[in-house]
Amino acid sequence: MSPELSIKLEYLENRSNPAEVFEAMALYINAYKGFGQLLTNSVGLKLDFEFQLNDIEKSSILSKLSALPNSIDSMLEKAFYSSGNRLFETLAETNETKSEEQVESIAANIESTLADNLEDKIADPYIDRQNLAHVLKGFSSANEKMKPRESVIIMSGQELGQKCNLNTNWRFTGDPKNMFRGSTECQEHRDKLSVKVSVNEGNSVWSFRSHSLNRRFCARITHKEWLESYQNGLIQAIGPKDVIEADISYDIYMPPKGKGQPQIRNARVKEVVNVHRNNGHQYEL
Repeated sequence: MSPELSIKLEYLENRSNPAEVFEAMALYINAYKGFGQLLTNSVGLKLDFEFQLNDIEKSSILSKLSALPNSIDSMLEKAFYSSGNRLFETLAETNETKSEEQVESIAANIESTLADNLEDKIADPYIDRQNLAHVLKGFSSANEKMKPRESVIIMSGQELGQKCNLNTNWRFTGDPKNMFRGSTECQEHRDKLSVKVSVNEGNSVWSFRSHSLNRRFCARITHKEWLESYQNGLIQAIGPKDVIEADISYDIYMPPKGKGQPQIRNARVKEVVNVHRNNGHQYEL
């Protein structure tokens, strides 16, 4: 059965300005379309993400949508919907998003969820931060059309875990056009890393301290063979005094003058070369 996205908008009885309900539905559909295109671009696919309308139900407004045939396959569509659910779970934790740092955190969470749901043959996902800010603004504009005690539910399957209640109180108050306008410099080198937070399942970010940079940063390990071996218990757990020697890549983001300090973004551990154990032995991996 092909994946399907349902957007259910439950509105107040005898609602004033009923046209606003349909405006909100159109904004949610367009925002999700923009989100789908963002994810399509994030894995390097040169495709247009488009919806087709499958059905509309009455009482509350329920739009059932699916990606157009021949645009993306069902595996990608399911991965995109899972990433959408992760986004809405994140937005449920706050009523406002406004800073580049908040958008950066959301992007990293989406990338991890998307990577967990993609086959190995697909490119490692990278979310364009400024385009994500525009998508968030779209969802916020739709939320503004909703009245208190009205609700929006997004379902991407029959399972309970694929049902999300949108936080319609959430707003994006940043200006996407003026975000992420600093300069970015890409870096790649071999480094020694201490592990501050490891991940025993999935592709979520680890927390490291770089010995060469003398600072902490978060990164995903894209060396899939090593990560699978580690998470399956084939490699001894990394202790607090052990050191990973690895090839890493990251971006140094330089905000416009007066807009903050340089930041490490989009960090990846591309290959784990060695693990130096605190017992004096070295293990080549």
